[in-house]
Amino acid sequence: MMDSFQSGIISLVKSALSGEKEQIPADLNWQAVKECAKNHQIYAMIYYGVVNSGAEPPKDVRDYLETVAFKSLALDRNQVFAAGEILKAFSENGIDHMPLKGTILKSMYPKSEFRTMSDADILIKPEQYDAIVPIMRKLGYEKTGESNHEYIWSKDGFLTIELHKRLIPSYNKDYYAYYGDGWQLAKVKEGTRYSMTDEDHFIYLFTHFSKHYRDGGIGIRHFVDLHIYLAAKPDLNFDYIEKELQKLQLGTFYQNVFRTMQTWFEGAPGDEQTDFITARTFANASYGTFDTRLIAAAVKKGKSSTSGKRARFKRIWRLFFPTHEELCNSFPCLTRFPFLIPLFWVVRWFRVLLFRRQNIKIRKNEMKVASVERTDTYQQELHFVGLDFNFKE
Repeated sequence: MMDSFQSGIISLVKSALSGEKEQIPADLNWQAVKECAKNHQIYAMIYYGVVNSGAEPPKDVRDYLETVAFKSLALDRNQVFAAGEILKAFSENGIDHMPLKGTILKSMYPKSEFRTMSDADILIKPEQYDAIVPIMRKLGYEKTGESNHEYIWSKDGFLTIELHKRLIPSYNKDYYAYYGDGWQLAKVKEGTRYSMTDEDHFIYLFTHFSKHYRDGGIGIRHFVDLHIYLAAKPDLNFDYIEKELQKLQLGTFYQNVFRTMQTWFEGAPGDEQTDFITARTFANASYGTFDTRLIAAAVKKGKSSTSGKRARFKRIWRLFFPTHEELCNSFPCLTRFPFLIPLFWVVRWFRVLLFRRQNIKIRKNEMKVASVERTDTYQQELHFVGLDFNFKE
């Protein structure tokens, strides 16, 4: 059963989405509401929930929420313009592209500023990347990074753009086995712009939701995304969706999350799983906490079916003997000369001992956080809600 604070936050969110008045608990801790809005990046929804429900928080809290909500509005206008400008440029230059996640979801919200974005996600074809680079530069963006599954470009005051090489990072091996690069799901929408079917897009949204949950946690906004999508697409083929989620080994987790959404947005009674998922979500920030992400990484490295002791051993082993992929981040030449890995293990040890001794202290502290007991508990909690890391590292 949700507590008074959780019910109050959900009521404010529902009021923002519906435009109607909701009953707000009289004893709601408004300073905690302010912190929740900050941690979960839901300022605008909380502010409009206050306005629509006629709630009366302390003046300093209301002023703060109002100020940040209006800043969210200004940022939203920049984000919508920037994303549209890039999609238009890609279409005009024959670049195959498929907008993802928030880029699509924003238009489904009653006010697009309710759906804040730290970045905009677009699937592209890596073989076209050389043609994309001058387009991005012409629009004023600079490349600021590259990860396993995306090229990252940023423009001050506007937006970070994540150009996806693939829908799911390849190190999430179970989900990647299902998706590959993702282009097999793409359907031509117009010209060189693609989209997934409504069902496949929901499955992708839920897979992304699940990935973040098991990697350390999700926030309130992730639940609102799913709720908004389902409300906007009432005719989804759930037989197909549930069959595909079973292939992803997400069927049980989906049922637990779906019941949780019903308790939040429809007033359905809760149960052990929905209460646990709600409590865990409220305890998180938008993408979990540092500690939960660290513990989740330790569980992943240890393989889901192994004991905490073996997970800890593998983490210690990786500190001294990183994988080829991990070493390539520091020593790019290894991408061409992988047989030199043993030499660069030694180089790395001397580098740490001579110049980065502080890193040893940091790693020791991380090992304390991700103890055997905490990693075992985290794995049990994932199993309880129907999740697991269904692969070997």
